[in-house]
Amino acid sequence: MKMQKSKILYLLSFLVLIILDQLSKYIVRSSGGFYICNTNLAFGVKPSYFLVFILLLGLLLFLFKIGNYKLQITNYKKIQNPNSQNSKLWFRNLNFENCNLFGIWSLRFGILLIFSGAISNIIDRLSFGCVIDFIDLHFWPASNAISVAIAGWPVFNLADIYITFGAILILINYIRSKE
Repeated sequence: MKMQKSKILYLLSFLVLIILDQLSKYIVRSSGGFYICNTNLAFGVKPSYFLVFILLLGLLLFLFKIGNYKLQITNYKKIQNPNSQNSKLWFRNLNFENCNLFGIWSLRFGILLIFSGAISNIIDRLSFGCVIDFIDLHFWPASNAISVAIAGWPVFNLADIYITFGAILILINYIRSKE
């Protein structure tokens, strides 16, 4: 029963974060406030299918590397292969058991933040063909030499904040687990 409540809490948190981001973008668009429609990958990087593939593959490998995954195989059929000593397993369900990555609440929350931000940005891409960015902090004024060198601070949205803080949480826990 406790596990069901935990899953429901994570699902509700996931939905609330997405709704907050989408609502903030709707308010900015409908009120005529400042926003940009970012058609690039992130922070002005031009999208390339190869680059996206490499980034996603790297993220997947990173998560498996830091997770110490031990798979518990449940609900499977074993079929003997007469040509070898190995057996083929047909999986219906894979459960992660004793995984450091999913066993600590802060890492779970970090992953929740990353997925919430990613899904919210995907909703924008599917709805508008771009990601709506509207938070512009103006750390460096245009007259500053640093601003000219870096072409200003990037404009971002709440989903980008979710992704950034989620990645920071995962990295902090990874560093702590190595100590």
